[in-house]
Amino acid sequence: MAEKDKKLIDSDEEDVDETDEETALETQTNESGTDLDEKEAASDETEVESAQVSDDKLPFPRATITKLIRKNVSKGKQIKGTVKDEMNLWVATMVERIAKKMNSQPYTFVNYDMLKDAVAPYEDIQGINKQREQLVGKINLIKDECDKVIFQIDVEIKSKSVSLKLESEDLPFPKATITNKLRKYLGEGKTIKGPVKKGLNVWMGNIVERVSKKMDSYTYPYIDRSMFKEAIEPYEAVGEIELEKERIIQQMESMKTACDLLVMEIERKFKL
Repeated sequence: MAEKDKKLIDSDEEDVDETDEETALETQTNESGTDLDEKEAASDETEVESAQVSDDKLPFPRATITKLIRKNVSKGKQIKGTVKDEMNLWVATMVERIAKKMNSQPYTFVNYDMLKDAVAPYEDIQGINKQREQLVGKINLIKDECDKVIFQIDVEIKSKSVSLKLESEDLPFPKATITNKLRKYLGEGKTIKGPVKKGLNVWMGNIVERVSKKMDSYTYPYIDRSMFKEAIEPYEAVGEIELEKERIIQQMESMKTACDLLVMEIERKFKL
């Protein structure tokens, strides 16, 4: 028990030592940067905004941020006070974003791999334009595929019109029967052209022929209702298939519109 307590005490002492070292380092940095800050403040009397954020509200020591900025700017350039304060606050915001990104992982720890994943998007700033071009290109490919689907359904299939032999006067159904059935389902006052009456007559005869041959294909000495139902099933499904084609076309058009909106958003947000 005593040994365990000793380990805990040693661990606490290590944490205290680290904290003391960090405090000493920050104090030293503050002292080294004081003269520079004073010179800059004195060289620009109009820079009243440098005092807009009090030291106790800044997440990092002013001198620390000033020293880091000065290290990477040309010698002799004056750093405005607002730049130092804004950079100070912004760095804290960036740390917050990275921490929240790592915290979003479903683990009880954060490791180096999580850190690399969290900072990766910020490291790839130079490649944003390339990403934008790639995303727009991929989205345009989706639009092209949508156009192909629409073309296949709306043009190729619908363009395959049936050629009916209308020369023969030997029609499978009485003319009046077909004409009366047509009139029953057409709008009042519509004129039915002769080729329509004859063509539908011939076509319906072809349908009966196909269904009959389908029923005859079964290896039984009879034809029953189940064979008939199975033979006409493809024709019964055509109506639903046509509706589904229309739905697919509408979905493709919606996807194209969504792609256009995505491209607009990418072009707007991926510009640096």
